[in-house]
Amino acid sequence: MRKFVLKFSAFLLLVLIVFSAFPADSFAYVSVRGYTRSNGTYVAPHVRSSPNAFKFDNYSWTPSQGLYNTSYYAPTKNYSSDWYTPSYITDPDYYLGKSLYESGQSGIGSYTAPKSVAPSYVPSYVPSYSGTVGGSGISSGSVPTQNTPTIIVPSNAQLNYSGTGWICNSGYKKNYTTNSCDPVNVPANASLNYSGDGWICNSGYKKNYNTNQCDFVSIPANASLNYSGDGWICNSGYKKNYAASSCDPVGIPTNASLNYFGDGWVCNNGYKKNYNTDQCDPVIVPSNASLNYFGDGWVCNSGFKKNYTTNQCDSVSIPTNASLNYFGDGWVCNNGYKKNYTTNQCDLVIVPQNASLNYFGDGWVCNSGYKKNYTTDQCDYIVIPSNASLNYFGDGWSCNQGYKRVGDICQPQ
Repeated sequence: MRKFVLKFSAFLLLVLIVFSAFPADSFAYVSVRGYTRSNGTYVAPHVRSSPNAFKFDNYSWTPSQGLYNTSYYAPTKNYSSDWYTPSYITDPDYYLGKSLYESGQSGIGSYTAPKSVAPSYVPSYVPSYSGTVGGSGISSGSVPTQNTPTIIVPSNAQLNYSGTGWICNSGYKKNYTTNSCDPVNVPANASLNYSGDGWICNSGYKKNYNTNQCDFVSIPANASLNYSGDGWICNSGYKKNYAASSCDPVGIPTNASLNYFGDGWVCNNGYKKNYNTDQCDPVIVPSNASLNYFGDGWVCNSGFKKNYTTNQCDSVSIPTNASLNYFGDGWVCNNGYKKNYTTNQCDLVIVPQNASLNYFGDGWVCNSGYKKNYTTDQCDYIVIPSNASLNYFGDGWSCNQGYKRVGDICQPQ
């Protein structure tokens, strides 16, 4: 009996070891038995990656097949599910299966020795995942690094900042046809650009797009290199002659100076340009006036206004109960007075009972709780019925909430 128990225990242990050598879930590589197709072609036993929404993680995948299966575009897709997770993340034995596939073996029973395997292609975009690989895929924690696909970095390149791809080193540019890095051919009198994947002409040279070279910038007399270093500008006191491609001196007349840019002139303060003679004539300032802000004309002083007939400044005549306006060239009535356009004087504002001066001080408004009676020109008291209140402006009433107006009373709604 004891021998039987020992033999049974040994058998059970052997069964557990054998079964543990195969993936126990639907997201592990699959051993396919040999079979004959309907056209008579025999397919030998082999292994394949676990089914999902992707093509690029299939052992037999080539770029011409595309990246995704039809189910990838389902409107209800969920990136967090195993179906939308690459097999090299959900299957801890993915690379073992790939080794079996590439060596022509059909399963673990015929397995000899794995070789180092790394994916030959990684798509530019794969959904990001987090979690450890468990029996049915991702559960918690982080994905083991041994299951992360290797980025194949070509010569003269390095991993990008995020580690998800590569970029060419400085002095090289990407060749999208060969997926490699070609050297940047920098011509004479040029240097690498800021990104290191092209070139720019040195200061004093400009690019010739026909020869793809850098031509010397020929600077005429009285000129200097421009800010970019690929052209020239005339020095201050000279202006560009586009016909001769040279710099001509700026002819400055009497009572004038160079302008801000140095390529022309402006009249000095107190002078104005005469466009007929191209000279600067003095500004004739009349009595009770001063030069304007620009210095090329004049304005009347405060308390005076311009007489366009005589081109002089006349005194502003201010009536009683008035003051100079903001600009000083006219007048406004003081607070509590309003202008009488017939007499050109300021009349007193007569404020009735229960009223006050308006905002401008040239009229009146009824106080809150009163409304204007346009017949008597007085303020009448507002009689407020039951279940009502003064309105927002204080010149009427409105029914309280829950009541509606019917004539001059408020009734329940």
